[in-house]
Order: sequence, then C-alpha cells, then structure tokens
Amino acid sequence: MKKTLITALAGLALTSGFAQTATNFTANDCNIVSHDLFTELDAGKVVVITWVMPCAGCISAASTASNTVAGYANPNVVFYLCDDYANSSCNTINSWAATNSITATATFTDASISMADYGTAGMPKTVVLGGTSHTVFLNTNGTVTSGALTTAIDNALVASGIVENNNTNLGLSIFPNPAVTSVKINYTLPASTDVTIEITDILGKKVSAASPGKQTAGKQEYEISIQSLAAGVYYIKLLAGSASETVKLTVTR
Repeated sequence: MKKTLITALAGLALTSGFAQTATNFTANDCNIVSHDLFTELDAGKVVVITWVMPCAGCISAASTASNTVAGYANPNVVFYLCDDYANSSCNTINSWAATNSITATATFTDASISMADYGTAGMPKTVVLGGTSHTVFLNTNGTVTSGALTTAIDNALVASGIVENNNTNLGLSIFPNPAVTSVKINYTLPASTDVTIEITDILGKKVSAASPGKQTAGKQEYEISIQSLAAGVYYIKLLAGSASETVKLTVTR
C-alpha cells in the first residue's frame, strides 16, 4: 500500500542558549566506580543526568527520569543522579533517593559534573546525552515529562547505533537518505494496527506528525515531502500499536 502525505514541515529549532554538545567529565560515583562520560557515549550508552539539591521540589523530575530509564530495561540507557553543587554527601543523596523510591544507575556528588556546562542552573535540571558526537538531546529545568524523555532517549539510541529495545521488528527503512525533496518510509506490520509517524529535530522537538491510520498487516510504504525542512539531521519515528522504531534522516540542500 502506498500513500502520499504532502505536508509543510517546520524548520529546525533555533539554536538555544545552552550547549548542544556535552562536556566531558571523569568522576567516581558513590560506589567509587570511575566514569568517563565521552568513553561511555562512544561505547553506545545514552546517559540521562538529573541534578538535585536534593529537595522536595526535585522529587517529581528525578522520579520521572528514573522510571523512564527503567522502562527501557536496556543496559545502554543509564540514569545518573547528581548532587547539584557537590556539597551533599553520598549518604545524603543515596538516602534521599531511597526515601523517594528513586533508582539510579549511579549517584554522584562531584563538582566536575556541572550544570553550568548546560546553561542556566535548574532545581532540578535534566539532560539526555548520546552518540559519538556527544550530542545533547534534551536540556530542561524543573519538570520533565516521560514523553519528552522518551523522544530524546530514542533519538540518542539511533545516534548511538543502538536498536530500540522492543520485541517487534518493524523493518523500518527510508529512501533516499540523505534526501532533498521527499522520502519514502517503508515498514512491515505484523498485524493490523494504528500507525503514527513523528519527525523530530536533533533537540527532540517534534516538527511534524502524520497519522496514516489503521493499516493492514504486511509491507507498507508512506511518502512525505521534506521540501520545507532546513538542511540538517532529523529523526523519523514509527509508532505501530505498542511497537516503535526510529531512523535518522539527513536533509541536504
């Protein structure tokens, strides 16, 4: 089946005031295990960091980050809980996390892991980092939603060359890539289901969404116009029922 969507897509988001490239650190966590950020990103890990005071106002965002990462059940997706200015002890931050049922891959109280590297300080502040280019896929202060985190993590997994952790292979592919005017999205559905396609920029901002609707099992093809997209990197995410896959799209001009 082939359907064509002619749509006007928004361009890339304007460059924000924060760094779009991560800053490296080498630090011991509270279990005295050494971590080098760039080494971990280069190895394919996606790193979610939340800085907390810790305080009552930090619980919601830290809990959302913890639960979202846990939902991936993927060893390449990790959650680091950090004291904001490294002026709390490991016992304090670990006790705070345990009291509030927040599970982290590792906890830190080390000044080399600095919020200042990512713009304005927040209480809390959350970033998502990934890929060999050490890209910042999310940078937010205060409240963070599971949806925003999921989009950022999915995009980071694609940049890291890691397939998303779900049990259904949709065989998602696009052609051509790089593309100039349009791109064909090909996939295979194991059963009849509702399909949605989302396009996000490198910061995880959704720039377009299409709803092909309910499609039958088997091979599908959906074509989109990308003429209004600025040159750059985007991510096309296919959602089919409970399954999803993401691929990277490069637009050239």
